[in-house]
Amino acid sequence: MATRTKLTPFARLLLFLIFLVPLAYGGALYIQGKDPIAEVKGMMNGKTSSSSSKSSSTYDPQQEIEKLKKENRELKQKIKELEGSLKEESSSSTRQKWGN
Repeated sequence: MATRTKLTPFARLLLFLIFLVPLAYGGALYIQGKDPIAEVKGMMNGKTSSSSSKSSSTYDPQQEIEKLKKENRELKQKIKELEGSLKEESSSSTRQKWGN
């Protein structure tokens, strides 16, 4: 009688992962609306996916500083307007005095 070769649990895990990981990756790409086969072929040719090239914008701290300065000026102006309207409202309104 011939003896049957048994797989160890680690070998079973490796075989399972060899099939599961590509299927999961393809499923994720399909859900995102991309072609999984074209993506894999692109990776084999050394090309990167199109989504990574879109997000290659650089952070410009000077632009952020200018944006925050503008927002600060606008908020200060709004505070002055609201304080002015509050003073006008309090000076023009007559309070009712109690106890007279």
